[in-house]
Amino acid sequence: MKMMKSIQTALLAIVLAFASVTMASAQENAAGNTEAVVMIVDFEGIMREASAMQDMTKQIKTRQEAYQQEIEKRQQGLRKEEQEIAQQRTLLSADVIQQKQKEFQQKVADFQKFAQGRNRILDQALNESRVKFQKTLIEVIADVAEQRKATLVLHKSQVILHANAMDASKEVFDLVNKAMPTLTVEFKEAS
Repeated sequence: MKMMKSIQTALLAIVLAFASVTMASAQENAAGNTEAVVMIVDFEGIMREASAMQDMTKQIKTRQEAYQQEIEKRQQGLRKEEQEIAQQRTLLSADVIQQKQKEFQQKVADFQKFAQGRNRILDQALNESRVKFQKTLIEVIADVAEQRKATLVLHKSQVILHANAMDASKEVFDLVNKAMPTLTVEFKEAS
């Protein structure tokens, strides 16, 4: 008996929910039929090809190459020191060799922290630059959508078929290149 009442209550709740959704939909149609105007943007393509993103890529690559040279230089120094310790094994006492190896291991650990820090700097600079550009891109997309009176904007990658007039990618691309032709990448290195 209790189970039957709970099923009836659940059914009543579903019917009431459906009725309220139907009434809300009917009121919206009566108040003013909103027609969807769709705009499509190749977001990923613009992120890849925009002049500011090309500029950012060059800056990141230049800094990455500088870091790589610095890392290789430090690696060569560590290899040289390791060879020197290996050559001194027969000349020095076991305690002295052990102390030198301990100091060398600390240098290796410091080097690994240094290299990881450089990678973090690059990752952070890349992410912050992308976010800065995306903010501008989204503002441009919003402006174009407002001009076109678009009520729905979709990523081109989400659309299978569309009318050419819906695609605003070229317009957005040109406007974002004008709004942000370059992008200064900030590399936050600790002193």
